[in-house]
Amino acid sequence: MKLVAPITEKKLKSITKSTACGGVPGLWVKVVELKGGKLAKYFVLRERTIGRTFTLGKYPDMPLSEVFKKAAEWKKMVKQGVDPAKEEKERRDALRREREAVLEAANVLTFEKLIRQWIDFNEKRGRWSKTSKSKTEVWAGFFRNHIPEPVRLCPVTQLTPQMFYDALVEKWRTMVDTPERILSDSRQAIDWAMRSEMIPPMINPCIVKDGKLGDMLPLDRPVGGHEPALPPKRMPAFFKALMELVPVSQTARCLAFAILTAARNTTAREATWDEIQQDDEGNWLHVIPRERMKVKSEKIPFDRKTPLSPQAVELLKAAPRYPSDVVQLIFPNINRGLRSPFSRDAVRALIKRMHDKQRKIDGIGWIDPEQKDRTGKPRIVTLHGCARATFNTWAKDARGYGHKAFPRDLRESCLDHRNESYQCAYDREQALGDMREVFDAWGRFCFSEMEE
Repeated sequence: MKLVAPITEKKLKSITKSTACGGVPGLWVKVVELKGGKLAKYFVLRERTIGRTFTLGKYPDMPLSEVFKKAAEWKKMVKQGVDPAKEEKERRDALRREREAVLEAANVLTFEKLIRQWIDFNEKRGRWSKTSKSKTEVWAGFFRNHIPEPVRLCPVTQLTPQMFYDALVEKWRTMVDTPERILSDSRQAIDWAMRSEMIPPMINPCIVKDGKLGDMLPLDRPVGGHEPALPPKRMPAFFKALMELVPVSQTARCLAFAILTAARNTTAREATWDEIQQDDEGNWLHVIPRERMKVKSEKIPFDRKTPLSPQAVELLKAAPRYPSDVVQLIFPNINRGLRSPFSRDAVRALIKRMHDKQRKIDGIGWIDPEQKDRTGKPRIVTLHGCARATFNTWAKDARGYGHKAFPRDLRESCLDHRNESYQCAYDREQALGDMREVFDAWGRFCFSEMEE
């Protein structure tokens, strides 16, 4: 087999698609497109003899000279019947255990130890008693996926903004919620350690606003503000494409439910089976406890009730029921032991895949034509935009959509904007009847292309 000449640093910087590195058979640089058009490059070793692909490192973190050396060593190990990835993991784990033992013996408060103590303190106080997943489980995932070992095992007093920058800068550019949640929890934990005199006073390295870390982190974040939404006329086509995925995707089923009920992101993802109820007349409702509402009012002391259209009811009837000894989530994350909902990012990833597929068909995809990102490209729609903004636009404009014009107060009530005059001064049963009319019409509209 003819061996390709080794790739140079200059060429490596300029490539935009996966390319053979040369020098070592099977060594490639894998190019992955991130949000915003940015490219990530990974060194991989493809061993077709055993049907495995090993990830060696990421460019530019790993120098080319080290890449070629490591690839040659791993290839030799594979030939000898040794799993190089397993060997490396076992070596890292041994070093980690050794370091942890040293720190434990010296009674050093590491970042990981602090986080676990902070979680234990707050859980005993009942801080997260209403959540479907314990904070310990949440942080286990954060530590595993987002925080490198040197940061986890670093003494708290030695943590620096640079450490958190290095760990989270790429996620800061591409993910909306996760890096902010990590930094918020980390900041709170370190502040608590200082208040409890576990560590001496120090400048918290996790402060973003008005902090050094905030000065370091880039401004090119996923765009916030108004969520990009579909024009109502495109919703039936979008919904048809979405429903094709529902039989194999809980994420798709949740998105469909959110759209049919004009629900907020968390309201839909964390919905439980005991919240699905029938009234005395047999009408189905999604009854949301006050503690789960985004906006609470003392003038509205009752749980939120959303009428379910026949389409929403059928969607739920077809949903699988998973046994759980903790909470009966309607849309559980199967990969997390059914104890927690899937993340916002999982929903975004689903919509991105739908968008990419549709763009190949019509050259447009599922975008908001009125909104542009910082590069000038139309923004891909979101759950919030489709479920709420698109619904609201449709509800206030009867032209061409086959329904009467629905008044503003009624639309606000459907969106749970806590319109007190409508929900308190107005008869509650009549209000539910009016809302049911809206959601029934919305359900028919969403399914209109499927029923043709």
